[in-house]
Amino acid sequence: MSKLNEKKMIDEIRLLALDMIDNAGSGHPGIALSAAPIMYSLFANQMTYDLEKTDWPNRDRFVLSAGHASALLYATIYATTEDYTIEELKDFRHLNSVTPGHPELNISKRIEATTGSLGQGFATAVGMAIGEKMLETKYNTKKVDVFDYDIYCLCSDGDLMEGISYEAAALAGEYELDNLIVLYDANRMTLDGALDKDYNDKIANMYVSLGWDVLVIKNGERVSEIDKAIEAAKRSKLPTLIIVNTVLGKYSAYENTNKIHGKLDKADLESIREKLKGGQPFTIDEDNLYALRKEVKTRNQLAYQDWYQEYEACIKDMNEKQTDNLNDLINGEDITLNLEKVIDKDKLFLDKPMRDINFQIMNVISAFVDRFVGGSADLANSTKAYLKNGGDFNADDYKGKNIGFGVRENAMGAILNGLALTNFRGFGSTFLTFADNMKPSMRSSAIMNLPVTYIFTHDSIRIGADGITHQPIEQLAMLRTIPNFDVYRPCDYKELIGAWQLILRNKRPSALIVAKNPTESYKYTSIEETALGGYVISEVKSRLDVILIASGSEVTLAMQLKHELLKSFIEARIVSMPNVNEFLKQPQEYQNQVLPKGYKRMVLEFSNDPTMYKLVKSDEDIINITKFGKSGTEEELLAEYELDIPSIVIKIKNNI
Repeated sequence: MSKLNEKKMIDEIRLLALDMIDNAGSGHPGIALSAAPIMYSLFANQMTYDLEKTDWPNRDRFVLSAGHASALLYATIYATTEDYTIEELKDFRHLNSVTPGHPELNISKRIEATTGSLGQGFATAVGMAIGEKMLETKYNTKKVDVFDYDIYCLCSDGDLMEGISYEAAALAGEYELDNLIVLYDANRMTLDGALDKDYNDKIANMYVSLGWDVLVIKNGERVSEIDKAIEAAKRSKLPTLIIVNTVLGKYSAYENTNKIHGKLDKADLESIREKLKGGQPFTIDEDNLYALRKEVKTRNQLAYQDWYQEYEACIKDMNEKQTDNLNDLINGEDITLNLEKVIDKDKLFLDKPMRDINFQIMNVISAFVDRFVGGSADLANSTKAYLKNGGDFNADDYKGKNIGFGVRENAMGAILNGLALTNFRGFGSTFLTFADNMKPSMRSSAIMNLPVTYIFTHDSIRIGADGITHQPIEQLAMLRTIPNFDVYRPCDYKELIGAWQLILRNKRPSALIVAKNPTESYKYTSIEETALGGYVISEVKSRLDVILIASGSEVTLAMQLKHELLKSFIEARIVSMPNVNEFLKQPQEYQNQVLPKGYKRMVLEFSNDPTMYKLVKSDEDIINITKFGKSGTEEELLAEYELDIPSIVIKIKNNI
């Protein structure tokens, strides 16, 4: 059997990626040509993984933040592991294929995260690195190393331009995440043209100042240089950025120009094939392919076996609960905790705002769910989303369950995604109006269906004097329109317990909207019926004049209005709507029971969410706010926008 020809293999991986792009009629040939040696170095020479157990918990992770290099990723995995077939590569970018245009989470195919929105993959990799550090510190001993894997990330100029990468890089440096190695395909070219000639130097200086090691590879074609840099990065005590100087579209007629970023014509492809001495489309020299796969197998063949011995030694010294916690985390097991049974309701702060009650509930969850971790965007004192006995995660102690994200909402969301991909159940908190800052990360949570919980407080203009910038108006609409994303706005402690019960039970991304202002608790609110999305909490005595529908803190307003309306002999049914999208999924029969046809319905919600229009017939049936707020006291604002009780009573009377 012939010896592996590394240069020939890299070139054939390049051509395989180009054939995929050509067959699809679209793609990104530039990075497929420039970054092939980087990808080869990682999968052929550096990363530790098992060829059969793709979800082995101690495998090295690779995140392609530069998601437009997907064809190169699939071609490299095919060459090294056989996880793809040639037919699957030919199906690149076609409907329902396992080789989509940008990588989509698929562990069985070694795709660790959905990427494409630039910078998201970078920040998600930081989350994975935090997760590994938590595991390493919790379970490793002087005798046993159960977790010691590294996280690799390939990024582009665009990734590093996005602000989220800076946010995440600052945290990685602060936490000294030496298990994180980022390779930067530094080709000095973007879609619109060449970068400033000093750009890479500026990047290097910035990352050094953020607490990173920075290594520079002058010639990105030399795999030996890349290998040496990665080996050095593995020895570093800091996160490492490896700047690999490459030529965009190497060997193309358009090399080193922005034209090759997304353009590949037939003549150019054949010219490249001739330069690289390639064979027919979608072929790789069989002897060379066999030699590569044999080397990869030999290098990794004992990795899982050695790890399993470490795992058995680890659990030998554990009690049953500790072993269960470890196995639950490794396997991403469902959470079966019944909150209603373990929460002592007599000890809840029922006279305090919902955020304080939420603090208590979260700490009960933390006591029972070992992998429940998270933090806030420098707002724990305000959002109360803090695990009091969890400890703080920092460079000196990676055991802490509370992560101080700083004022970095977008990175916080992506890092939580990385933790979820490590099977942690993460939460992040900030004010509702700042949900805008983390929309890309929440969208990624929803796309990957990751069980991340976003906790938002300061949920309406009723927060008052902070003013227009801090008063949410359109945020509820934004959250509720994200597909595959649950939005809960509970009105009291029972609905809050019900929401958390659903969040823990359902492996889905969620937003939990918790009022800053005090709210009342009501006799007929229900933990169980929260799952229905909406239900009746107060019925009429003799006749049904109007149905008032409200969510969250506006339920308290609806109950106050009920009593005011009775003075005018108007009877109102009150419907709490903690999750309007879930209510709209219920059978029509149930919806008609709650909101019977032929009766006046009105919605009370201090937002401009059009979702609520699905519950009523006309604009006059919605009591909401469609303009930005102002600075003032709660009373002043409600009067200004005619959302005080006297004004609303008049609106209701005029509408029934």
